Amino acid sequence: MHHVAAMSSPAQAPRAHSPARIVGHGVVVLPRAGYQLERVAGARESTLRVTYGDDAQVLDVSAPDAAESTLAEVAPGPPMRAWRIETDTFTCAWPRGLTLADDPDALSAFVLAGANGALIWVSGPMPRERALPIENLADEGQNIRAVADEGENVRIDLDYVFEGEPWWQRRYVLAWTADTVLVLSAQAKALDEEVVAAAIDEVAQTIAESQPN
Repeated sequence: MHHVAAMSSPAQAPRAHSPARIVGHGVVVLPRAGYQLERVAGARESTLRVTYGDDAQVLDVSAPDAAESTLAEVAPGPPMRAWRIETDTFTCAWPRGLTLADDPDALSAFVLAGANGALIWVSGPMPRERALPIENLADEGQNIRAVADEGENVRIDLDYVFEGEPWWQRRYVLAWTADTVLVLSAQAKALDEEVVAAAIDEVAQTIAESQPN
């Protein structure tokens, strides 16, 4: 299980960029390592809140001065009208209502964080035998609720108790190459399952290989 008590960032931004970036609205946004990125409620889709430690900036990437941000590099990109998350390996949708951030445990290129400790993350590519059969992904104390085949992909839903409360986890094993897979995971308190399940399903349906720049 990949429980993160709280996302925190160092006080001073290093020069290195995060392994993840977002692409859309004619730009590529490359945040500093340790970032958090959020959409801004009530603002146009091209407006983002970039947070690094105690520093935060609301940035409209369509504005002429967007490239002057000190917390993220903004460069010209494809004219897509929807944001996508991109790593050197894969790209996927950025579900609404979730904060995009670095993974404090460095197990994933990014995490998507929601209310009450909800998380989505992606591991791999990894050898198929590390993730299959998918039942082997269940940790001690987790009960298997359901397993489903979806074409070349497999999905498992798990129930468990964490710190005295009921939690749910969904994990996808996504076929990647002939010998490798990605493992896409989500977890949330049981009361938040419906919202987070929709978000992980959106990521699973939109994940694709990144194209060379």
